[in-house]
Amino acid sequence: MKINRYNFGARFLFTTAFLGGLFLTSLLFAQSAGGSSLQVGAAPLWAQDIGDSVIGKPFLQAESAVLACAGGSIKSFYMSGTPLWSFEPNDRIGPFIARSVEGAAYVCDAAGVFRTVNRVGRELWRLDLKGPMSYAPVVGWDGRVFIPSGSTVFCRTASGFPLWTIDLGSPFAAAPILDHAGSFVTVLENRDFVRVSQFSTIDRVRLDRMPLMIVSLKSESVDGYVLLYGSGEAERIDFSEGAASGSRLSRGTFPSLPAPPVAAASFGDIFAATVRDGRVLLYNSQGQRLWTGDSHETAAEKGSANLDQSRTDMVFDERGIYSISTRGITGFAVDGRRRFIFKMPEAASLPAFGEEGILYICGKDNTLYTYKVDSKLRSVPRYKFYGFAPEGSYGMGDPPPSPWFNERNRFEDTIQNQMYDDIERIINSGQIGENEPAFTAYLMEMIGFFLNDPHFSRARPNVKPPRHMELIKLLGKIGSRDTIPFLYKIFDRYGEPAVKMACAEAIGVIGVDPWGETYESYNYLLAANNPNRDPNLLLAATRSIAALCRFSGPPLSGIGISLLRAFSNLSWAPNAIKAQIRAELDGLYKDGIDSVIR
Repeated sequence: MKINRYNFGARFLFTTAFLGGLFLTSLLFAQSAGGSSLQVGAAPLWAQDIGDSVIGKPFLQAESAVLACAGGSIKSFYMSGTPLWSFEPNDRIGPFIARSVEGAAYVCDAAGVFRTVNRVGRELWRLDLKGPMSYAPVVGWDGRVFIPSGSTVFCRTASGFPLWTIDLGSPFAAAPILDHAGSFVTVLENRDFVRVSQFSTIDRVRLDRMPLMIVSLKSESVDGYVLLYGSGEAERIDFSEGAASGSRLSRGTFPSLPAPPVAAASFGDIFAATVRDGRVLLYNSQGQRLWTGDSHETAAEKGSANLDQSRTDMVFDERGIYSISTRGITGFAVDGRRRFIFKMPEAASLPAFGEEGILYICGKDNTLYTYKVDSKLRSVPRYKFYGFAPEGSYGMGDPPPSPWFNERNRFEDTIQNQMYDDIERIINSGQIGENEPAFTAYLMEMIGFFLNDPHFSRARPNVKPPRHMELIKLLGKIGSRDTIPFLYKIFDRYGEPAVKMACAEAIGVIGVDPWGETYESYNYLLAANNPNRDPNLLLAATRSIAALCRFSGPPLSGIGISLLRAFSNLSWAPNAIKAQIRAELDGLYKDGIDSVIR
């Protein structure tokens, strides 16, 4: 495997005259509600010579883009144009890429080796799928990854621990998508429409034919999907959480579209579709068409009026609706007003439209161009250091009471031993699956039993420190990002250094904390009045910080590295511990984790 940092000075190409000549025909129009148009500047923000043709569209996350290249490598660029990294595996990388909230890229090569590559281009972990992926993986709300391969789905934590693996009985025939409940849905080659929850629960219903695309709908009263067919016909699939197993999915009718669809996207209980002639249509969950608008691809706008799926995409969020093709992008307000049109020469692959309003275009000259096409900002919550927070949460940070919550004997040693053995065995089997909510709740109840107990006795605790440490280790293996706040709360409030160490180790195993809140807990080790001057605790916190730095990279890693530098200079730390802290720092420097992205 070969991983190279770019030579920024030699590789950073930005020739204004060349760009102006190549994209002289690019136009950006902003249209007001009254229908008047205003031509504005269309100069690119920047351009970079990729040195290779691109397969598939750019994949955007955490203010950066990742490109899969025909030569087999993947390359990443920051939104400002800075080349971040190039990753070259032993075999060609496929076009199917997904990215985590922190910007880690999930890729698979032609031999079927699935890899996670962090934000500075270093491999974090891998999984041998025994064959290449046919569709992109799906990233869940808490960092877990659903990996499709043949008829099998592998579910792994962000740091690579197995949660479950299931065989759906027939290969995937459609790209799996994350729905508005955090599950994923797809269609199999046997025409089964399948919904797989984050905890491996499977619901399916047999279809009469293969749809082109799936649209997810979600509101207080709506929980279902619309299937769009190549003829323009449509079908409704409803999901009922309270129904008996095997009957939670049901088929229903939905009005046909006026032309074959080529792209669709949803927001809550409404969805937009781009049809072949370039029109954009908005529908509600009852099938009522709310409006129709002309995109840059309609004949009225001198477009091709002849689109297909491979050249069309859509984005729908609280900013509005964006219809994207290899020849431009049109933005609509949700009420149907056309906000702008951007036209361009035919791109080599589908452009990607980012949350910052930037369009990333791979030209036929093997150059990546970016244009600021929209200044409207997103209004949803954003992580402190990275991109926007997921649509929802799986609730593993505050799960419902476990089935054992009211059992009076649950604190007896023999019962604790039996429960620990059973949970450890199932977690280590890699098939926790549907047990995850109950096991997570049990572990958190037993670990945090003292948090709200005014009669808690440190002399006679219901759960002794050694068992506390074992339970915390299991919680780390389950690996949900949702449990990070619980673990640093235990770290803050538990007096036993060994239990604090277990919390730090578990956080390092989970590996992700995009809010960076764990650092606030570790920062207390620097305080003058810190009563926990335990060298082993300091070392455990060091390794935990290093693990978070490696997964997330900058800018979170910059703060972590500063904290480690302070650790290495603590007067009370033994020289041997300081040497180990500096060794961790040297490892981070060697991997380029200290890079500053500009």
